[in-house]
Amino acid sequence: MNDRAALSLHNVTYSHEKGKALNETSLEIHKAKTTVILGPNGAGKSILLKLCHGLLLPSSGIIITQNNYDNCAMVFPKPTLLRRTVLQNITYILELMGVKEAEQASIAENALKEFSMDKYKNHPARQLSSGEKQRLSLIRALLLKPNILYLDEPTANLDPQATRILEDMILKSHENKMTILMATHDLMQAKRLAEYIIFIENGTIIETSKADDFFNNPSTEKAKNFIEGRL
Repeated sequence: MNDRAALSLHNVTYSHEKGKALNETSLEIHKAKTTVILGPNGAGKSILLKLCHGLLLPSSGIIITQNNYDNCAMVFPKPTLLRRTVLQNITYILELMGVKEAEQASIAENALKEFSMDKYKNHPARQLSSGEKQRLSLIRALLLKPNILYLDEPTANLDPQATRILEDMILKSHENKMTILMATHDLMQAKRLAEYIIFIENGTIIETSKADDFFNNPSTEKAKNFIEGRL
């Protein structure tokens, strides 16, 4: 594996009851970079993301994780929150991490304050808006201090303002040189966030490149069609 890669896939395929969802795939995810998996709905973005995270096992091929890059966290399109307050959702994670009980509340409150969620600390988490739920979900993931943060369409159900807030949180996370792998079908979002692009269609990786190269000079006709909205 390249020393600059956080993980690599070698001839990975994945099949389920409906057939093959990911065709033979080999690629590397760059350390300390934001890589966006881009493609239309049903292209295989989430499958690829879950394989990298280990939530799914490949039908064939291998996935190799760089040393010290096995601490990961993931944010899903629809977060699962505990039937507790916002603060208690955070302290529960800290408890699982082994943080001393006396320190949990202050750490949780600081984390909420950092992302302007402290005013909701006593609110029932499941009564938050969709955008607030996603912010809470991302805060919980970041508290795990992951080497790789996986984001599966995290703004799919959000309005433009909530999307902007969450994107700002993602950009702030990347300032700490976190490796981020994110799936989206939103071209403009990919332009705002990505340093590298993986373009996938029908379970096949069509193109991998730096984001600027992908958007300004795509190397395949399929990528060009997608950028121009002709898929």
